[in-house]
Amino acid sequence: MRKVGMLSMAICLSVLLLLPGAALAEKVKFTFATTNSPKDFSSQAVMRWQKAMKEASDGELDMTFIPGGALGGDKQLLQQLSANEVQLHVAGPVVVHHLVREYQCMEAEFVYTDEAHGFRVWTGPLGKEVSRKLESQYNITIVGVGSRGARNVTSNVPVRKPEDMKGIKIRITNPLRQAIFKAFGALPAPLSIKEVYGALRQGVFEAQENPISTIWGHKFYEVQKYVNLTGHVWSYWVISANKKFMDSLSQGHRKIFTDTLNDAVAWLNKTVPAETNTLLKKMEKKGVTVIKPDVGAFQEIAAPIVRKFASEKCRPGLLDDIAKYK
Repeated sequence: MRKVGMLSMAICLSVLLLLPGAALAEKVKFTFATTNSPKDFSSQAVMRWQKAMKEASDGELDMTFIPGGALGGDKQLLQQLSANEVQLHVAGPVVVHHLVREYQCMEAEFVYTDEAHGFRVWTGPLGKEVSRKLESQYNITIVGVGSRGARNVTSNVPVRKPEDMKGIKIRITNPLRQAIFKAFGALPAPLSIKEVYGALRQGVFEAQENPISTIWGHKFYEVQKYVNLTGHVWSYWVISANKKFMDSLSQGHRKIFTDTLNDAVAWLNKTVPAETNTLLKKMEKKGVTVIKPDVGAFQEIAAPIVRKFASEKCRPGLLDDIAKYK
C-alpha cells in the first residue's frame, strides 16, 4: 500500500509539472544603463518597456534601469556592455564613434535628406552590417533604433550663419564634427555630457549641440539664450545589448523581450517628432529665443569636409551606400 501511495504521489506531481504555470521559471535579472536624463524621451521609453516587459513575463524578466550616467560615460558603459557587466545601453550612435569608426559617417553632417532617410539606413542592410561588426568584435548587438531628432546648436549669441560661430567655444564630441565646426569658425572641444550643464553655466563653454529632446532633458535651456535650428545631423537612439545575454534568453523570454521593446520604440518614434515643437514652445516660455538659420550655408561648408573624412576614415563606398536609401 505504501508503494502504491508513493507511486500515486509521483504521478500527481508529474501531472502538475506539466500544467501551464505549475513550474516556476527562473527570474532573469539584468541592467540597462545610460547617460541620458530620466526626463529624456529615450529614458521614458525604456521605463515604459521595463514595466510592460515585467508584466508580460509575470515578473520573470526583471530589468534594473540606471539613467543619468550613474555607472559612467558612454565609453565606459560600452566597455561594461561588452564585458556583460551591464546588459543594455542606449545612446546616440556612439557605437560608430567609439567602436566601429569606419561607420562614423552614418552620423555625419547633412548625409540624410530627412529623418526617414536615416531610418532606412539604420534599420536596413547598413545597420545590420554595423551590428554584425559589433557582435564579432565586441559581443554587442543592436536590438533597436529609435527617433532622436535633428541635432541643433544652443548658444548665448544668435547663430544665423556660420560666421556667427566665430570664436565660440562649443562642446563637440567626435573628430568629424570638430573639423566641421572649426570650419564654421567655432572652437570645438569634447566634454562628457554630465559636465556640459555646469560648463555652460560657468561660461567655460558658450555653446553645445544636441537634439531638442536632449536639450530639454538636460535643461540646457536654463543656461543658454538661443536654440538655433541648424538641423546639421539627423540622429537616432541606438539600443544595444550584450550578445551573450541575448543568447541566454529562452525562446519565450526572447519573444516577450522583443515584442515589448518594439512597442516602446514605436512609442518613441511617435512621441519625439510630435513633441519637438511642444518642447521648443516650452523653452521659449522660459526665455529662450528660437533662431532659424541659413542651413544651406552650413551645409555648403560641411559637405567637402564630410567627403574628405569619409574617403580617409570610413568604409569605402559608405556615403554612396547611404545615398541609395534616399
